[in-house]
Amino acid sequence: MPRSAAGSFQDRSVLALAEAIIPGTGGVPAADEATVAAAAEVVRHMDPRLERAWRLAQATLSAAAVLKTGRPFQALPAAAQEALLRHWESDPLLRKPLGLIELIYKFVHFDARPTYQAMGGSSVSEIKALEQPRWLQQVHAAETWDEGDDIECEVVVVGTGAGGGVVGRELADRGLAVVFVEEGELYRRDAFDGSSVSAHRRFYRAAFAFGNAVIPLFIGRLFGGSTAINTGTSYRTPSWVLDRWCEDLGTSEFSPAAMSRYFDRVEGELQVAPAERRVIGPIADVMARGCEALGWSHAAVRRNAPDCDGSGFCDFGCRTEARRGTNISYLPPALEKGAVCLTGLRADRVLIEQGKAVGIEGVTKSGRRLRVRAPTVVLAGGAIPTPLLLLKQGLANGSGQVGKNLSLHPSGGFLAEFAEPIRGHAYTPQGYACTEFMRDGMIIMAAQPDFNTAGLVLPFSGRRLMKALDHFDRLGSFGLLMRDATANGRVWRDVKGMPLISYNVTPEDVARMHKGMVDTAEMCLAAGATQLYPVVLGMPELKGRRGLEAFRNSKLSASDVLWTSYHPLGTCKMGLDPKTSVVDLDHQAHEVPGLFVVDASTVPGPLGVNPQVTIMAMATRAAEKIAAQAGARVGARAPSRASA
Repeated sequence: MPRSAAGSFQDRSVLALAEAIIPGTGGVPAADEATVAAAAEVVRHMDPRLERAWRLAQATLSAAAVLKTGRPFQALPAAAQEALLRHWESDPLLRKPLGLIELIYKFVHFDARPTYQAMGGSSVSEIKALEQPRWLQQVHAAETWDEGDDIECEVVVVGTGAGGGVVGRELADRGLAVVFVEEGELYRRDAFDGSSVSAHRRFYRAAFAFGNAVIPLFIGRLFGGSTAINTGTSYRTPSWVLDRWCEDLGTSEFSPAAMSRYFDRVEGELQVAPAERRVIGPIADVMARGCEALGWSHAAVRRNAPDCDGSGFCDFGCRTEARRGTNISYLPPALEKGAVCLTGLRADRVLIEQGKAVGIEGVTKSGRRLRVRAPTVVLAGGAIPTPLLLLKQGLANGSGQVGKNLSLHPSGGFLAEFAEPIRGHAYTPQGYACTEFMRDGMIIMAAQPDFNTAGLVLPFSGRRLMKALDHFDRLGSFGLLMRDATANGRVWRDVKGMPLISYNVTPEDVARMHKGMVDTAEMCLAAGATQLYPVVLGMPELKGRRGLEAFRNSKLSASDVLWTSYHPLGTCKMGLDPKTSVVDLDHQAHEVPGLFVVDASTVPGPLGVNPQVTIMAMATRAAEKIAAQAGARVGARAPSRASA
C-alpha cells in the first residue's frame, strides 16, 4: 500500500492488524498490502460515511493497543497480537470497530483470486456464445433514451423483482401497455462470475439497520431485483400467517383457500419443487440424521431451480440460468408482448395531476431526467426504496405509517465440524431444512458458503480462523431464519443515497435466536458433530455436550449476535382504514388514485419464511385488481414516445 512519510506509522499499524486478523496457513495466503488496499477501495466505493467509520475504527484499535500494552500493535509479537484480538472480540466497546475491520478484510481477502484458488475454488468457464433472445430489444439503457422525450404507456411499474416483475407481466398478459423502470442494470449470465466483491458492487444496494445491533440488509438492485440473486427458496406463506392477516385486516380475501390459486400460478411459473439430494450434498444426510435422532421434522427446501446443478453460490447470480427469478420467468414474456424496460433509471418522484398519479420522473446516474407518463403507477421497488420515495415527496402518508412497521426476519448462523466431508461449496447453498420449529418462528436451514465467503461466516479471526478454515471441507454451515416478535423498525429518509433505517432486536428475539442456536447444536451433536461454532461475537468454539451446556446457560445480548437480513417487509401498511394504513386491500394508496404499491412493503410481515413466493402471489392478486380498474383490453399497445 502507498505510504507517505507522515502516514507510515499508521500504515504499519493498519497492515499489522490485517496480517493478524488473517495470518494465513499452508493452504490460505495471509493478508498483505494488497488486502489493505482492496479493503480501502471497497469502503470508498460503498459510502463516504463508511470510509470515515473505517478510519475511526482503525485509529481506535491502534490507540487501544497502546493503552492495553504500552506498545503499538505492529510492535507486538504475534502471540501478543493474537491475545489482543481475542480480548477485543469480547470487549463490548472494541468488538464493534474490530467487527467492521474484520468484515471488510475477510470480504476482500477471501474473494481475491489467488486466495480463492489456493483454498480450492475454481475459475468460472467462459461463455463464448451468449444467447440473444428477441425480448432484449425491449430493454433500453435510460442513458441512451432520447433526451427530452416522454414515454407514454398505460402502466408504469417501478421495480422488476418479485412484486414488479410479476404484476407487470400479469398486466401485459391482459393487454396493457407496460413500462418497467429499473434502477439497476440488466446483467446476463456471463456477468455472474462468482466474485462476492463484484456482486455486491454491481447487484446489491448498500443498507444497514441501526439500533441495539447493526444489521446489514442485502437488497437486489438489478434486472430481476433480489429474485435474480437469492437462493431460490420458495415457501408459501404459512396458513397460520394468512389466518392472522385475515383477522388483523378484517377480511377473508387472504385466507389459505382464497390465496391458493395465486400460489398455484406462481409455483407453476417458477417450476417450484423440492431440491434434489444430488445438488444438496452431504449436509442433507447430516441434518436428516440429527433430526431423525431427535424426532424432529425435516425436508428438502422447495426451490424455483428445476435445472440446478449446484455449481455456484446463488447470491452472486446463476450462471446457468437454472433458477427462475423474474429475470428468467416473468420479465421476458412481458417484454415479448411489447412491454419496455428502462434500466439505470431511479424513480425520483411520482407525477401528480389533479390529485391523481399520472406517471413517474426518473434520474440516471449522470443526472439526466426522464418521465414515463401513465394513468396507473405501480411502485414495486421493495420495502426500503418504496417508502423512501414516498417520504421524499410527502406522498400517501396521511396516516403517518409510511416507513413504519418494518420487520427484517433477523437471521443468525451456526457451524459445526463433522468427521465426514461436507464440501458445502460444491453444492447448492440452501437446500435442506429442519422445519420442526416453524410455528415457533424459526427455520434451521443449510447455508453452505463458497470459499470466498467462508471467512465471513466465522465470528473470529487470527489463528482460530485459520484453524477452522483448515477443516473447511468438514464444516456444516446453517442459517437460522427468525420471525420477528414485533415489526418495530422504521425507514426514515435517504441521506446522500444511503437509507436511514432504525431497528431494535427485542429481548424475546434474542432469546429465540439463542434457543435456535442451541437447537441447531443439538441437531448437530445428534448427527455426530465434534465441534460447534455459534456465530456469536467473543464466543469460543464449543466441544461436545459440555460446551453446549455452557452455551445454553450463557446470556446473550442483541449486539452479541452477528445478524443479517434479506427480507425487509411491511413499510407501506395495508388496511381498510386510511387513518391507520397506506394502501387498501387492492394495493391502491388511500390518498392517491392511480398509485399502487405492490412489493414487500405491503406484506403484513413478518412471515417466518422466505417471502419471495408470498410477494409474487400478492402481486398476481394485485394485477387482477389493477387490471379491473385500468380497463384491460385485448391486444397490447406498445409504449410510445411523446414530445415533452
